Order: sequence, then structure tokens, then C-alpha cells
Amino acid sequence: MEKQMQLLWELQEIDAGLDQIRDTQESFAPKLDNIKEDITLLESAGQEYQQELAAKEVERRDLRDVVERFKGLIALSKEKIAQISNNKEYFAVLKELEHNQKSVEKNEVELLGLIEEIDSIKEQIADNDKELATKHEEMAKEEKAITSKIASLERKIKAGGKGRLAKSKEIDELFLRRYQRIRRRFNDAVVAVEKGTCLGCHVNVPPQVYIDLLKGQALMNCPNCQRIMVNLGGADSEK
Repeated sequence: MEKQMQLLWELQEIDAGLDQIRDTQESFAPKLDNIKEDITLLESAGQEYQQELAAKEVERRDLRDVVERFKGLIALSKEKIAQISNNKEYFAVLKELEHNQKSVEKNEVELLGLIEEIDSIKEQIADNDKELATKHEEMAKEEKAITSKIASLERKIKAGGKGRLAKSKEIDELFLRRYQRIRRRFNDAVVAVEKGTCLGCHVNVPPQVYIDLLKGQALMNCPNCQRIMVNLGGADSEK
């Protein structure tokens, strides 16, 4: 019976090692997800910048058309002045000319500010594209590294699986089923008992149960947590 207990303990160590490998595999996904999220945000920002740039370009073209229209009106006013024969018409056209010149100046100032905004957006697009390219490189590098790591871990899982199968064949089928059933609830289905205390749930086991465990004549479950108890030190360990 002590041999079976020892085999169960060793099987659990193999299972714990396999669990750790699988946990390591699962830890790769969040790293990639974080990079993917950054890429998605940068791509979204890039689209917003492009939309903003397109709108500003339309606004710039419209404003240029306004400036050209006022310049055309100024040219017409200057032509009228050369043909005016009385003061009333002269001052009217002069007032019109002054208004159009101020409109040109005002719209050219707005146009200059708009051009500066467009240049700023283009710089933001360039910076965003650069950061996006860096993230894509990081993603490719991380994927390559993770693929290599996963391949290595898969080999370890395969080797561990063979070791587990071999170990399982040495264990009594009834005990193995009990172990597997308990392990669906606890990773540590097999626990040591120290000074009469189950190290799984840290509750003292009844004295007679502990005595029977030390005798090593039967597979014992903790009355409290139902884990399989083992006395790794042998029957004389508490003497």
C-alpha cells in the first residue's frame, strides 16, 4: 500500500509539472492580445487622422476658392475705378474694394491657420504610422518567439504524457480513478499529513484515522477535504 501511495504522489508531481507547462502556454495569449489591442487602437487613430485630414483638405480648397473669388472681385473693382466719372460711384466702388481686400486678408489668415493644422495632422499621421509599424514588428517578433516556445513546451508535454502513462500503469485502477476524481476538484489531490494535520485543508484528522494512515495498510482520505492522505515518512516518521 505504501508503494501505491508513493506512486500516486509521483503521479501528482508529473501532473503538476504538466499543469505548469500548460499555464505557461496560456500566459502567452495575453501578451499577444495586448499588442493586438495596441495595433487596433493605432489603426483606429490612423483612420480618424485620415478622415480629419480629408475634411481639412476640403475646407482648405473651399477657403482658397473664397479667396480667389474675392481677388476676382478686387480686380473688377479696380477696373471700375478706371471707368468711373463721378465721385459718388468712385467712393462706392472704393468702399467695395476695401471690403473685398479685408475679406481676402481675413480668409488668407484663416487659410494659413488651416494649413498649419493640416501640417500638424500629417505629422500625427506620420508618428502614428511609425508607432504602428513598430507594433507590427513587435507582434511578428513575439509571435515567432512564442511559436518556438510553444513547440518546446509541446515536446515537454508529450514527454510528460508518456511518463504519466507509464506511471499510471503502475497504480491500482481503483486508486487511479479515485485520484482523478479528486483532482477535478483539487490540483493537490494527494497531500502529506504532518503531526496529525492534513496539509491540504490544514485540519487535524481524527487520531484513529491518523494511526491507520501510519500503518499504511489502506488508502486513506482526509475526512474533511476528501484528499488522499500519504505518510511520506513511513510508519515510524512520527516516533
